[in-house]
Amino acid sequence: MFRLTIIFFLLFSYTQLWAGGIRGVISNTKGEILPFTSVIVKKHNTGTMANADGAYLVNLKPGTYEIDFQFLGYKTQTKRVTVGQEFVELNIKLEEQTVVLKEVQISSKEEDPAYTIMRKAIAKSKIHQKQVISYQASAYVKNSIVLNKIPLVLRKDLNKQNIKEGVPFLSESVMEISFTQPNSKYTKVLGQKSTFEGISISDGFYLFDFYEPGTNRVSPLSPLAFKYYKFEYEGFFEDRGLVVNKIKILPKSYGDGVWQGTIYIIDDYWNIHSINVETIENGLNLKLSQYYGPIEKVWRPINQRLDLSGKLFGFDFLIKAQVNATYSSIKTNPAFVEEIKLIDETKEGKSQDVLSRKTIKESKTEDLLKEQKAFSLKNLQKIMKDYEKEERKRAKEKRENSEVLSNEIIEVDPQARSKDSTFWRSVRNIPLTAEEKKSYNYGDSIKVAHVLKKDSLKRDSVRKSWQYFIMNYDFRLKNGKYLHFEPPYMPFVGLNYNSVEGVVADLGLGYKNYAFLSPRTQFRYNFYGNIRYAFQEKKLRGRLGFDLEKGASKVSVGVGKYIAQFDPNSYIFEWMNSVTTLFNEQNFMKIYDKKYLNFGYTFEQDPRWQFSANIEIARRTPLENLSKIYVIKDFPKNGFSVNNPPSLEQPPGPFKANTALIGLVQVRWAPSNRLAVRNGIKRYIPGRSPIFTFTYKKGMLDIDFDYLSFGIRQTVNTGQFGKLDYMFEGGQFVNNRRIFLMDMKHINNNYLNALQTGLFARYRLLDTRTPVEGETNISYINPYRFSTRGRYVEGHVINEFKKLLLTQIPLARLYGLKEDIFINYLRSPTLKDYVEIGYGIDGILKAVRLEAVTSYENGKYQRFGVKLGVTM
Repeated sequence: MFRLTIIFFLLFSYTQLWAGGIRGVISNTKGEILPFTSVIVKKHNTGTMANADGAYLVNLKPGTYEIDFQFLGYKTQTKRVTVGQEFVELNIKLEEQTVVLKEVQISSKEEDPAYTIMRKAIAKSKIHQKQVISYQASAYVKNSIVLNKIPLVLRKDLNKQNIKEGVPFLSESVMEISFTQPNSKYTKVLGQKSTFEGISISDGFYLFDFYEPGTNRVSPLSPLAFKYYKFEYEGFFEDRGLVVNKIKILPKSYGDGVWQGTIYIIDDYWNIHSINVETIENGLNLKLSQYYGPIEKVWRPINQRLDLSGKLFGFDFLIKAQVNATYSSIKTNPAFVEEIKLIDETKEGKSQDVLSRKTIKESKTEDLLKEQKAFSLKNLQKIMKDYEKEERKRAKEKRENSEVLSNEIIEVDPQARSKDSTFWRSVRNIPLTAEEKKSYNYGDSIKVAHVLKKDSLKRDSVRKSWQYFIMNYDFRLKNGKYLHFEPPYMPFVGLNYNSVEGVVADLGLGYKNYAFLSPRTQFRYNFYGNIRYAFQEKKLRGRLGFDLEKGASKVSVGVGKYIAQFDPNSYIFEWMNSVTTLFNEQNFMKIYDKKYLNFGYTFEQDPRWQFSANIEIARRTPLENLSKIYVIKDFPKNGFSVNNPPSLEQPPGPFKANTALIGLVQVRWAPSNRLAVRNGIKRYIPGRSPIFTFTYKKGMLDIDFDYLSFGIRQTVNTGQFGKLDYMFEGGQFVNNRRIFLMDMKHINNNYLNALQTGLFARYRLLDTRTPVEGETNISYINPYRFSTRGRYVEGHVINEFKKLLLTQIPLARLYGLKEDIFINYLRSPTLKDYVEIGYGIDGILKAVRLEAVTSYENGKYQRFGVKLGVTM
């Protein structure tokens, strides 16, 4: 220990020979610590943030600097300091900011001045988004997680993994970022450090963009802001020669995705000076502070602090995240940094300088902003809409995809985790607190303990590797590729039980060249296969598959002899069926034997359009239940269902073995969909318009049918009313001469899974119970009872209310409870105008949903039911 102390002392002394800067503690005039104060080095585009103890540190080369110290509610203090080879101790005491209230009279008839300020800030928000053409920056990111309470049932196991109450898990990263309009960002992670070796939660440079209207969270600068918020003017103060307006944000209905707090807007420029807000995220508390600084005539976020806290599944936790950005270079659009005057026609009347629609239409945006110095709010909004149209047109001419919202590449330096203490002392912008140092000491003690426990024998090392291999399913190989492994001996993973095959061992293997956060690749491929043995059925099955994705195209090939479910679109997980079969005498999974060869192709150049086609030839053979089905608990009233379930539109009994050639073509159109790409992985951002889907399926050889369907679905933000989701689909078998159960349209009533249409788009009280032949008072759930080979129409509508009954109580909203009303409709050859009407409470214990539902058919009341489910 003494040697380590000497080494650290020598290293520290050595770094002091060349590393200088300023450091100290920031407090107010009463001596109270001001945590997370923003520290900005003027004219150098650099700075930092104080830590939770008010301590700060800035590494600087020798020279003279002007430093701004900024904390919400306090006067910005500027200090001039000369730095040499050593650190300068500079303790700061900030004075409280005096907020001056303008002489305005606000009556019940007069509008609060905040509304004029916010209208101008909202109108100019698009300009602030377009001001920066490109920038290069470095960022320091520090995140920590503290579990204040661990559930008793998990405490012992987590303690064995060195996860304990009150001991923070700390993670730091240093990175370089390059950004270019409209959406390209490259991040290179240079250094990583964390409490536990090999685990990092600080690899992304993330700053909340309040100029973006928002989807899940509604920005106070969104065009829809006045539907969600009221604003109060609280006065102004001067900062660096500018007038800053203090505006209080008051949500009309506080809850998920709605902010409350304070926003500071700079007068005449109408940009954000700083913001301090909070909201609710599914019952969790999210607090956020951002500080902006002037860089090359624009104000950019420099520091951000985020706290997420709450209780979930018995855990009481706190997540803290801090981001400090330093801009090394920035290129601006001259047209968007021009000083212009905004005229709020609602309060300030019309002006002779206001432009006509004809002038706006015939002029270029950049020319208008340079030449015209006064705009009405409506004019400016119209100008920016036209500019965005021009952007899309230019992108189209360059053959760029204007619908890509973001295209981000994140790469981690191979040496990022091996950086020494000298490196971290030179780049750590925010000093560690005593608790954070304790976290690293704790992590180091664990590493030492692991080294001491490690057996020198190779066989012990191999044994531990196998233990790791058993419990994990994805492994990175030395060549950078990935191996996927599903062990056939793990219960409810590769080892399962069903009423047809009995005990089943399924070995799954895969080999691919990418992972979720892997660097970009020119093309992606994935080989996969399964070997499956049924012990009671005494049959061996297997399959192989290959996926290749390059650019907008994806090709899939599959071959094998394997089991298949009658409804592949509403897939039931095997482990779920194992549980219900063994413990509840319900075998929901219905399977048949399929020997097949298929080929699939998907093309998706534009996120608004997707084309997919698939062709398969298969020999399909029926399977029956075993003569003896084992259960752990017997329920006399349940009864196992037959493996070939009857449909009201098909004759009973097993289907005839057949050879089928099936072709499928599907086109999806989402007019306003956007795309976010991260390391080549696409994520679709739904727009405001509906999504339309057209499907055609053709069956040939031993089968003969033609199926057409058309679907529409949408999520609509209904402001104060909440959120509306709806889905409608209509379809018909225009030819159904020869058709089997697996080819029919299955009415989604799956009790175990709703992946096809989403949790909301399903029927709750559809009576699918079928009597067991030869048995009295015994019936079983048959989800295929209403499968159809004819014409059908189905619809699902649900509205999630911000305030309804229980959620009128603020505490219920803060807890994360949601209420909704839903309607389900179905018309098919066997069901005439079937309707369900229900009310649901969502988010009970953060995971449970309670529903009360009534159903009607042909206008006649059928039944009432209370349902429990998982949170939607």
